[in-house]
Amino acid sequence: MKNIITKISLFWKIWLSHIFIYYPIRAVFFLFEFEEKPDLFHITKVMLFAFFPGIYGMFERFPLMIVIQMAVMLIITEIISLKKVAAYLITIIITNMILYTSGTYDTHCLKDFICSFLIFLTIFLFIFRKDLKN
Repeated sequence: MKNIITKISLFWKIWLSHIFIYYPIRAVFFLFEFEEKPDLFHITKVMLFAFFPGIYGMFERFPLMIVIQMAVMLIITEIISLKKVAAYLITIIITNMILYTSGTYDTHCLKDFICSFLIFLTIFLFIFRKDLKN
């Protein structure tokens, strides 16, 4: 198992963790926006299937935003030659600020993004701390 994970490039590790860790965290914030007291089963079900609406762009309120973000990150890493993690952070921050300034996000949605992204970033940095040293 460890050998398989080391063969995956950091680019794909970043985006797979974005899909399978960030989107479930974001889904919980999204869920509490519509329901006051969801039960534990409902929260678990939402977290397990959160990557579907995440990939579709439901949380960003823009269809297939993750594809645009991946392309922007790829361009940043190829043209500017930044490290992949720095390019990822710049991509996520810039694209979400563009969504906010264009009116796609409201203040509540931006606050949910910031909270869920900070939780995700802590988990991400803990999981991939060895990859980040390289």
